[in-house]
Parts: sequence; structure tokens; C-alpha cells
Amino acid sequence: FGMVFIECMACGTPTIGAKSGGPTEFVTDDLGVLIEEEADWREEAGAKRLGARLAEEVTKALKEDWKGKSKGLNCVPFVRENYSTMAQCETMLDNMKGWSSSAPATPPGGFTISDGRKVRVLADEAGIANAVCEEFVAAAKAAIAAKGSFSVAIPGGSVVAALAKVPAGAVDASKVHVFFCNERLGEGKCYKGAMKNLVEPLGIPSSQVYRVPDGSPEEAASKYEALLKSMPPHIVSADYNGMPSVDLVLLGTGEDGHVGSLHPNKAEIKSAGSGKAILPINEGGKTSVAVSLDFLCAAKRVVLTAAKASRAPMVLRALRSGSGCYDCPASMVCAPETTWLVDKDSIGMYASKKVFDPPVAQLNSYWDIPGMKAGVITGDLCWALLRFAKAKGFAIPAVNCTSTSTVNAVLEAGKALNRPVIIQFSEGGSAFFAGKSLPNNAKQASTLGAVAGATYTRAVAPAYGIPVIVHSDHCAKKLLPWFDGMLNIDEAHYAKYGEPLFSSHMLDLSEEPHEENIGICAKYLERMAKVDLILEMEIGITGGVEDGVDNSGVSNDKLYSTPHEVWQVYETLAPISEKFTIAAAFGNVHGVYKPGNVVLRPELLGVFQRYAGKILQGKMPLNFVFHGGSGSEKEKIDEARSYGVVKMNVDTDTQWAYWEGIRD
Repeated sequence: FGMVFIECMACGTPTIGAKSGGPTEFVTDDLGVLIEEEADWREEAGAKRLGARLAEEVTKALKEDWKGKSKGLNCVPFVRENYSTMAQCETMLDNMKGWSSSAPATPPGGFTISDGRKVRVLADEAGIANAVCEEFVAAAKAAIAAKGSFSVAIPGGSVVAALAKVPAGAVDASKVHVFFCNERLGEGKCYKGAMKNLVEPLGIPSSQVYRVPDGSPEEAASKYEALLKSMPPHIVSADYNGMPSVDLVLLGTGEDGHVGSLHPNKAEIKSAGSGKAILPINEGGKTSVAVSLDFLCAAKRVVLTAAKASRAPMVLRALRSGSGCYDCPASMVCAPETTWLVDKDSIGMYASKKVFDPPVAQLNSYWDIPGMKAGVITGDLCWALLRFAKAKGFAIPAVNCTSTSTVNAVLEAGKALNRPVIIQFSEGGSAFFAGKSLPNNAKQASTLGAVAGATYTRAVAPAYGIPVIVHSDHCAKKLLPWFDGMLNIDEAHYAKYGEPLFSSHMLDLSEEPHEENIGICAKYLERMAKVDLILEMEIGITGGVEDGVDNSGVSNDKLYSTPHEVWQVYETLAPISEKFTIAAAFGNVHGVYKPGNVVLRPELLGVFQRYAGKILQGKMPLNFVFHGGSGSEKEKIDEARSYGVVKMNVDTDTQWAYWEGIRD
């Protein structure tokens, strides 16, 4: 009947019908009338009464001239605005924009981010409190069914208060063992809150409530850790590092991202990876103990809560995958099962930003990445491709180009292999692209050439049918005017088109003191993050000569980065953006060299990954770039790829092949 009604209204005729036979969503009082049927309308008497009422409305419509004087005047505009060909096309176009956007709206019930953390979205703080009880009951029942006991570590505050709503008899209280995430020594607030809201209402035996002992912070922490480690394994087991592993940890979160007593950038969160389960805390004479990040990540399941709009910036930061760090301890919590309970207000910024975080490890092809396309890619889509490369153990080749013909050669190779490629421009190559006769005292010719190369690549890349990353190569401190010029163009391009001109840029400040290198990179990454650019930075020194920088005479020890140096880069940049890669030195040398002249040690990349992974409680959290790859042995390349290399420069080999093609 819907189409019949619309056709009538398109002619300016009001609609009159039975309510069950007419779409109530658009037959409103200003367009017509729908008659409510009585219960017996299918029987003869009821049908007659319905018919009589319909006849009354038709008579009334004719007498009052609904078509010419009232309701009919609204019908044609309504159909034109909602059901005309133009309106339907506009609706389809709006739908297509939504389908092609980089990320869907946050599902109302929840979602899973790419690192496996789950997010449940509740209506409000009360909904979160109910969900805390649901998580508690579900975890308790599962653990008791599996091994006859259930161990839980709880904080104080709103989380333990929420547990007062756990229904009596919901779990077998005789099998529940209660520990504490933190406790102020001498006060016992968390213990008292647990007794009031959980232990006594459920009837949990007091002997199975493990109170933090008195004493100095060091004594209390040592005793409580010993207690946890002494528990029978069916109550508290141990992970592969010997860390006590309870069945469930419940945590609240602060607006600053603190969890328990682990506060941003404090010594306690920076002890991550130390192997300690319980930490002593003494701040301004206030003494307490708290569980460590190591303990949290060793738990079988962790549930974190975050309510209200005041926590929205923290939630956005914490849920950014692949960038957990000291600035937001909540971002570092990653147990085997980690669930966030948020409400519509606290998830608001995350939802409005439309965070694009596809589970790339589960995809079979880079073409399966939502929104992947032929041509130049930037921002989240580009980062997803690099993450896919890491997950699948391959590196994307990056080739320095100096002309349209070299760009075409790389694109042609990518098309032939059906593989993504990286077109990159060095400062000298960019100047050549623009023309060596142009003045370049302020790197204006280099900027012009790089922009011209990126623009040309954007124009032709879609025709080759593969994703393409456009990148600028080594930029030493003396070349920063070139970098600034490209970044200015990126910002203008972003303001006009919603994406930068380039996909990424490299800063090579490895000649500078390490702290200065990282500091300048951080300053630029803050600016780049605003326009969805990826930063590649270099530490240590790549030997040989590259773009006017001569490192051929450096001592061999400078050719190898250290784990702490690499970690310093991550620690500084991760709070700003996840979109950065590290060109760490592991014996790399630019150019082609005889076997044996250079000792590549790709195993160092594995050392760097393990060092960072121990702190972050994750596997291979770093993204590396392999410089000086030309002439490297295949086994060395394969080993480097296995340690998280996502980009590999093959400049000299490709220059030689290009020259050979001309010569022959």
C-alpha cells in the first residue's frame, strides 16, 4: 500500500486508510488520516464498523476539500522532498559516502579493536555498573566450572561500589577469593569497601579475602607478592614468566589515564617489565602498595571502566592501538582478554573521530583492507597497509625517483607483480626533478621538485592498479627548509582535500645528539599528526654516502643502535601518534658493497622488539625500516623482515638496473 499512497500524494491527494494497511512513518495528520482498527475488524461486524468510519473520513475530506485547501497542499512537497528521483539519488549518494568513509560509526553495543581489546558501549554510568556485575558473574562462573575456584583483584571507589548489585546466589561464594589492586597503608579503604559491597552481601568467607598487610611500603609489597605467589595454582596460577595470574582484575580509570595507583609518567608505571607484581609507593608521606602493569597484563581477564565525557580524551588516547605508553597507563593494559566498559559520553570522541583500525592480521590480502584503492594512499589507510605488511611478514620496497620515467618504472614493476610500492624523493633527486638550473639556496627547487613528483605520481598511479605510498627520503638538519616546504604544501592540500599531498616524510637527524634528534622529531610529528602524515625517523648511523651526507668514515660501533635508544624513540613519539617508523641502525651501509665488508646484524631488530615488548607486554610493538638494503644477502633480508621491517630501501640496486637498461 505504501507505493499507492505515495502515488496518490504525488497527485496532491490526501491518503485515507486503515492503520494496518498504511505506513505510519509517513502518513501523518497533515497528509491524511489512518483509522485504528478494532480487535474484531476481521469479522463481519467489525469490518462494517471500520468501513463506516472510513466512509465518514472520505465524506469529511470531500466536504472540507482536503485536497484543495488543507492536507492535499502538503502532499506534493512531501513526496518531492522524500520520494522524487532527485531525492532518492541524493539519499543514495549520502549512503555511498557513508559506505566509503574510512571507518564506520561506533557500533552501539560495542566493538573489538585490532589489538584484540574489546569495548562495550553502555548507555550511562548505571549501565556500566550493571556491566561490571555481569562481567564479574560471568568470569566467576567460568573459572569455578573450569577449576573449582575464582580469584579476583579489585580496586576501591565506584568499581567496588558497583559490585553491591551482584545478585545474592549468582555465584558460589565459597569458591571466590578476593585480592586488592591497591591499598593505602594504615587505612584499608579498599578492604572495607570490599567487605561492605561484595564479601558480606554474597557471603564470601572472610578467610578468602586477602588483606594487604601492614608495615612499610616495601615490606607490605614484598609480603603481598609472596602471598600471591604462594597461592595454590587452582586459585592463582602463574604465567610463563612466573607472574601471578588471577582470573579477573577490575579497574577504574582516571581522566589522566591512571589505573589503580599507576599514574602517568611516574616511576611505578615505568617499572613495567621489571617482573615485580606488587609495587611500594611513598608519595609525600602517603604510603600504599599497588599491583604492577606486569601483574595486570598477566591476569586472564581485565575489565576497565570509563564513564562521562570528561574521560573522552583519555579513552580516545587509550584505545589507539599500537601506541600504549607511560603517558596513559590505561593504554598499556593488555591482558589476554581485555574489555573496556564505556558509556556514550566517554566513547564520544572516539566515535566522532571515526577511528580506522581494521584487524589486518585476519585479512588475506591487502585488497581486503576496507577502502583500499589503486593510487596514492595516505593517513589511516596507508598506516593500515604498513600494519598489514608487518602482520604478514613482508616489507614494501621503496625506490628513489628523479624523473617521470623512473616513477613510471617503479609503478610498472608494481603493476607487473600486483604489489604496493613506495615512490620516494630525496632532496637532491627532487632538485633534479625540478631542474638543476633553478636556484636552490633556500631549498625552493628541492621543494618544487618533490611536490611536482608527488603530484605527477598522484595523477598516474591509479592507472597502474596498485596502492602507492609517496614518501620523501633522508632529511638531515641542514635540509630542514626542504622538509618545511613540503609540510607547508601538505597542510594546504589537507585543508582543501582532506588529506596531505604526500603519504609520509623522513627525518634523518642521526648526525645530531640522540636527545636532539628525538626532540626535533617529536616537534615535527605533532605537526604532521594533524594532517595524517606518517613520520620515518633514523637513529644510529647508516654508513656510506646518501644525498650529500658522507658517513663512510664513521666507526663501526656507530653503525649499531642500542635497545635503550630505540625505546627512547618509542617512549617519546607514541604519545603523539602511532604513525611513525624507526630506521634503526644494524650495520646498514648505503650503496653496493662486497660481501664481508659490512656486517649486517638484523638479529638486533629482534633484540629491540623484545626490549620494547617486555615493557609493553606485547609482541613486536615496533615498526622498522631497512636502509642500505641494496646488495644484502637474502637470508639477512628475510631475517630483518621477520622482526617487523615494513619498508625497505633498494635504491642503489634499482639505479644500477635502470642504468644497465639504458646502456644495453
